[in-house]
Amino acid sequence: MTRLLILCCCCLPLRHLSITSGYGYRVHPVTGKIRFHSGIDLRARADTVFAVMPGRVDSVGYDAVTGVYIRISCGDFSLLYGHLSQVFVLPGDSVLAASPLGVTGSSGRVTGEHLHFSVAYRQTPVHPLLFLSDLMNNLNKNNKEKTK
Repeated sequence: MTRLLILCCCCLPLRHLSITSGYGYRVHPVTGKIRFHSGIDLRARADTVFAVMPGRVDSVGYDAVTGVYIRISCGDFSLLYGHLSQVFVLPGDSVLAASPLGVTGSSGRVTGEHLHFSVAYRQTPVHPLLFLSDLMNNLNKNNKEKTK
């Protein structure tokens, strides 16, 4: 029952997580300049991308850096999925946790295929791994309190 509750409330963005570039300052692999990386890059190869939390699709688009992207609002949080090759949702769509959103790709300014995943809280970047960890820990904590 616990796993079912967690799956309904949150999900990982990919079936398997392998970080190729972390959150924070880094030497950009394309430009060679030191820049703040507001998300994480996850190794992928034509993998299905999933909604991490229930929310509403704010925008679907393309820009030269992020490539094909999806931005989802979840209350005060905004989740960005970038460098996609295919998109399964439209702006205004409501999504549940674990809803398929699209397929990873290599659109935008990249050295190879991956998923860029970033999180913002009230427009301020948040470390995506800490966000996912806190999300899972809070769900587990709440579920334990309910079963007492």
